[in-house]
Amino acid sequence: MRKALVIAILMLTPGCLDTTPEPLSGIEIQLPLNSVIEGDTAIFEASGAKPDGAKYLWDFGDGEGGTGENVKHVFVDEGEYTVTLTVIDDEGRIGTAKENIEILHRNEHPVASLASTYGGEGQNVKVNSLVFFDGGSSSDPDGDVLSFVWDFGDGSIGEGIRPNHFYESVGNFTVSLTVIDTGNLSSTAETWVQVSTRTYSISFQEYTITIDTFQDYTAEGDEYLKQHNYPYNLTRATYNFQWTEDEEVDTSQPVLNYPDNFTFSVNTNYLFNLTESSASGDITLSFSELSTVPTDFVISLTSTSEVWDYLFENGYTSAKGHGLWDTIIICNDAPSVLDPLGLVSGTSFDNDQGNDWFLDVQYVYYTATVTEI
Repeated sequence: MRKALVIAILMLTPGCLDTTPEPLSGIEIQLPLNSVIEGDTAIFEASGAKPDGAKYLWDFGDGEGGTGENVKHVFVDEGEYTVTLTVIDDEGRIGTAKENIEILHRNEHPVASLASTYGGEGQNVKVNSLVFFDGGSSSDPDGDVLSFVWDFGDGSIGEGIRPNHFYESVGNFTVSLTVIDTGNLSSTAETWVQVSTRTYSISFQEYTITIDTFQDYTAEGDEYLKQHNYPYNLTRATYNFQWTEDEEVDTSQPVLNYPDNFTFSVNTNYLFNLTESSASGDITLSFSELSTVPTDFVISLTSTSEVWDYLFENGYTSAKGHGLWDTIIICNDAPSVLDPLGLVSGTSFDNDQGNDWFLDVQYVYYTATVTEI
């Protein structure tokens, strides 16, 4: 009876028979020191109070758990997770701690592609050609904005999604495109450009130019100067100078000839001059083989301008005769005499102390035609 009474008293006294253990305090979670990216291993540590013989139970908030004082876990997806640590000591006391952790998105490498540049195949071009490139088929799995850096293989670099480049030398060049995303991840694609020399056909043609007849009057003792400006590659030039005697003679009477006398000179700026005096009424001066028309040929060089330099430096362009030539006309003697024998009374045989004349000029030159083949 007395024993039952004691038990009853204990049961009625608050806390005397309460078997629930007191909770553990001071439980803490040490999160990873660095940011955690989806797919990476995160390390968690139990810190704070560590009772002897305690058990450590982890809940990572993604449906997975673990045991142990220190644990590792891989979060498959990005997002924010609540990690819970439950500690139970050997007396059954329980303590918990919670911490939130943000799992970051894993930045994927971009993909560099040259598929938009002629299907990703290399290019065969001529030297001094403008070559186009296109990195528009490159992509980024995360949708990041990409930067484009080009190495054209000849020591030059460029930027932008669709650059062009001018190759000034012959050779086989490796071209690389590097794309960089906002997370500074990159990838590279390569192609090639084969730059070859250019081939030109050089042909030469002759042209004959006839200058309109020039006429004038020169009195006895006077001199007339006319100039002609000739092109390069002059091969020959011909001058024909003519005048007509103007004596008035009765054909039934003996002819007394008092011809006018002219000196006709052509002074070139090359090699030699020609001069002739005559009373015949016709003087022709010819300059031939000043230059020889070259033979057609084929040559490989890098540009049309280089071809013209080659022609000039190697004698295919001739300066012989190029420039101003002086034509000098002198009326030496144009006598004016009356009928000395009285054959034609009151008539003079040459009343004009000078003469009208005509000058015809024809010249021939050649030109080169450069055609890329």
